[in-house]
Amino acid sequence: MKISILGAAGCVGMSAAFEIATSRLADEVVLLDVRENLVRHHAIDLQTAAAGLDVSVKAGRYEDTAGSDIVIHAAGVHGDITADRSEMLAKNIRTTGELAARLHRHCPDAVVVTVVNPVDALNWAFWLAAGFERRQIVGYSLNDSLRFRQFAARAKAVPVSRIGGLAIGEHGFTQVPLFSSVRIDGRAVPFSEEEKQQVRGAYREFFEALEGLQADRTTGWTCAIGLAALTRAITGDSSEIVAASAVLEGEYGQRGLSMGVPVRLGRRGIEEIVQWHLPHDEQAALERSALALAKNVGIVEETLKHSGQRRRSA
Repeated sequence: MKISILGAAGCVGMSAAFEIATSRLADEVVLLDVRENLVRHHAIDLQTAAAGLDVSVKAGRYEDTAGSDIVIHAAGVHGDITADRSEMLAKNIRTTGELAARLHRHCPDAVVVTVVNPVDALNWAFWLAAGFERRQIVGYSLNDSLRFRQFAARAKAVPVSRIGGLAIGEHGFTQVPLFSSVRIDGRAVPFSEEEKQQVRGAYREFFEALEGLQADRTTGWTCAIGLAALTRAITGDSSEIVAASAVLEGEYGQRGLSMGVPVRLGRRGIEEIVQWHLPHDEQAALERSALALAKNVGIVEETLKHSGQRRRSA
């Protein structure tokens, strides 16, 4: 198993590289970053850390991604976590278009996981800019579900390890926590309106607390755990349902965008977009989330068109 990580000198990329290498999720890990001295330093250090695990870690260039089973795209300009993620969009569309073309040239069979925000828009940009099949393009949004489980467990006064549930829609402010998906020890549980408001309030408090620290970093450790989980789902042909941003062609009544939905992952990428029947309020919230994403879709399409990077029609 070969995994390449773009933007590997950054908070998310390096955290993911450490978790993937030390968990032996790959035999070979290739690290790429424009900060070549820093990524080489990380590669030397991590190679020693993983040496006893028989995992090869090296710094490389795009040609070194050849033969990759998975590519994690964490190469982008990041902003603070409470900013409107559309503000970062223009700075990252062209970068995504460039690397999409390079990756399709060097590793056309890879599953590509987009991590750069705004994830949904840039996953859509990646789809338009290269010739990958839509099953190969996966937008990372699992952090939303990890936080949802944390906050739902708090509302129900149970350990997080006992709870399951997904958050879908935009990886951003209009995300939709699916209370209907929550299971405790595998059994469905109802939520009162008060409990739902408690969970929604926990999201606001969480982001306000992080931004208030002004630490100038993103949630790298959470992404590392989530990306490792996504990697396991892909490499293990798992039947587990996870949330990820996927290019939609009519699923959940949406097309012409990438949005968080329940999926099954396997060696080929997205094996199935799982279509659940949602309660009316959650379906309505998902439709509002799709509308919020629509404005960025147009920006992506026009930017790629004007830069000559658009390869396919929406």
